Amino acid sequence: MSLKSLVVKQFRRVSPSRYTLMQACLLREVWTASGNEPLLPPSPLAELGSVIHRLLEAAGRGQLHGGRNEKVDATWDELVLEAERKMALSTLRQHQVPMSRSIPDFQVRKLRACRRAAEIAHDAFRAHDGRPWQSPHPTGFELWVESDDGRVGGYIDRVTMTKEGVVLRDYKSGAVLDSGTGEGPGELKRAYKVQLELYAALYRLKSGAWPTRLEIVPLQGTPVDVRFDPENAKRLLTEASTFLRSANKRIAEVENGSAESTGLASPQSMHCRLCLFRPACWAYWIAKRQESQEKWPVDVQGFLRKTTRLRNGKVCMRIAEDHSPTSSCVTVRNLTDSTDRHPLLHRTAIGRRVAVYGLNRDYRSGDYTETQNTVIYGID
Repeated sequence: MSLKSLVVKQFRRVSPSRYTLMQACLLREVWTASGNEPLLPPSPLAELGSVIHRLLEAAGRGQLHGGRNEKVDATWDELVLEAERKMALSTLRQHQVPMSRSIPDFQVRKLRACRRAAEIAHDAFRAHDGRPWQSPHPTGFELWVESDDGRVGGYIDRVTMTKEGVVLRDYKSGAVLDSGTGEGPGELKRAYKVQLELYAALYRLKSGAWPTRLEIVPLQGTPVDVRFDPENAKRLLTEASTFLRSANKRIAEVENGSAESTGLASPQSMHCRLCLFRPACWAYWIAKRQESQEKWPVDVQGFLRKTTRLRNGKVCMRIAEDHSPTSSCVTVRNLTDSTDRHPLLHRTAIGRRVAVYGLNRDYRSGDYTETQNTVIYGID
């Protein structure tokens, strides 16, 4: 594949769920929010997370018939099929279909999601029957909240009224705790805490009342309480609005040509590992070369020296650091011999500069091998 220019646009608003990501690397979020297609395949786990979120939303809206198993299962199947149809249309993603094959614990995640959806659907059925606590404040699923200036806003997954007061809940399909350094389970991820605190401040603007409790709800296990201080939540909201104004000023400089887009980047190994736009980011490659490679994405680039079809039906590439005949080379083995999977594999001239993303590395041999995330790009 060849890289195309990516669109850069200013943000209309900042979402509580994306705020910490914008702080981590503004360029990645600009490219994402501007409607550019990812340059690397999103994880099938991320796609499944979207499926799960839609399933829980349907449960909360009372669309799963009180949580009957057959309705929950049928809705799950419909949502998965719809997601896989879209994935099959993408050259980057078609090899991830079906998700039941590309996600090793797919059935476990399905069971957990359907069980949680049934619980929510049962609660929603009781709510429609008139038995829950009546609330003078807004409640429900996917409740929109925003700041007075409209610069910060988003949908709260679920707002409920309890005996103690209003509870804001956000559902997560993945791990919600950072791995602890000791024997403990670890702490709640900072991004989730900031997200819920911003939602608390926005809810207060919408309803005139602070929530009594904030909760992160994983697919399995008990909800995680998110402790918050109202004053800190208000401060975060002000900071988010100020950050958006500053970010848009920097983006405007890129739009009018007075600044380079790479100036918006903040390349760090922890951020770049998950970035689907790093093939277009030279700041990433500069930062990657300056540090140990252990924590950085396993990507290589250089000049194609040789392509060989192996006996096992796979393809091997030799990539040199430069054009010198004595230049050191790296070997990328076991590439799938398919123009659907790798359009450039047999169309790239010897000597052309290429980059291969999403590899595994054997540190004993120094060779690289394909993963389901591997993509080959030509560099002009």
